[in-house]
Order: sequence, then structure tokens, then C-alpha cells
Amino acid sequence: MPTSSTNRLDHLAANLRHLRKAAGFTQQKLADMAGLPRATLASMEHGGANPGLDSVLAVATALDSSLDDLVLAQPGQRYFVVDTAGVNEIQSDEGRYRARLLTPIATRGVQIQRIELDPECDSVGRPHPRGSQEFFLVLSGTATLTIADDEVRLHAQQLIQFPGHFPHRYANQSWSTLVRAISVVVLSMK
Repeated sequence: MPTSSTNRLDHLAANLRHLRKAAGFTQQKLADMAGLPRATLASMEHGGANPGLDSVLAVATALDSSLDDLVLAQPGQRYFVVDTAGVNEIQSDEGRYRARLLTPIATRGVQIQRIELDPECDSVGRPHPRGSQEFFLVLSGTATLTIADDEVRLHAQQLIQFPGHFPHRYANQSWSTLVRAISVVVLSMK
């Protein structure tokens, strides 16, 4: 869904006003926090400005928000179609572990991956920030996850949830059956 620069400026005005009010800031307080003149911020909120990237970044930082939060339509007004065939595949364990990120890069706080574990695969998982949770759903085959020091076998249609910052491994102990799974990581935003 292409977005014109005029639409982005309209979204900026509405989103900035909404985020500022939700944070309980006056225009002057937010302008001071962002290091901008209040008139610049007021102009950004009323859609009459074409602010530079530095100004928008300063406001996003002061609001503890992303650029997407400021310039894209609110989630209820936007959608993403992801062509997963074009997404880069991550491999480890000599190619026996394959993962494709299915969520758009602009998605904050959630990562969804399609996972394939070839027979005899044993791959170390990447730890996620403290406070994150990982959900691992086996679609077919039997996966063995080692989380910290606990080994858990999951069969098709079983799901496990665990703290994503714990050391973890994904394994397929079968000699002949491929494991297909989905991993959803809800990242800590702290």
C-alpha cells in the first residue's frame, strides 16, 4: 500500500497530536524535550509543516515512539501484505535449520518465523531481550527444545511458551522426518 508524502504529513499531524496528548504533554513541554521551538511542533501538529528528519526523530525520541508511530496510519487504518517467498532465509546447523521472518520489519514487538528442522538438526536459538516470550508451535513432526537445562519433546499441534531470554536449542532427533513449526516471539519493549 504506497503512501504519498502528503498522507504521511497528515498522519504525522494526527499521530503527533494523539501521542502528545496520550503522554500528557503540552506542546511546550514536548518541544522542550525534543529541543525544538514550540512553533515548529505546533506546525507539525497542524499539518502545515514539512519537517526535516532530525525534527521528526527528535519528537519520536522525546515521545519514546518510533518513526512509524508518527508517519504511518494507525494500525486500524493500515495493512501489510508480506510476500514470504522474497524474505531472506536464515540458516544454521549446516543448513539443517531454516527460518523465514514472516512479519514486516515495521512490526513492533512481535516476530513470527516459519521454521523447518531437517532430520538430525540441532541448532542453538538466539536469546531475545529479557522479558520477551517465545511461543513455538509444531505443525508436523516432533521437535525437541532444550530450554535452559530442561528438554521438552513437542509433537504436531503442540505449543510451548517460554521466556525468550533463556538459553534454548531446537532439535529434530528423527532420522527421516522433517519438522515444520511456527515461532512467535513477543519482544519486551523495555
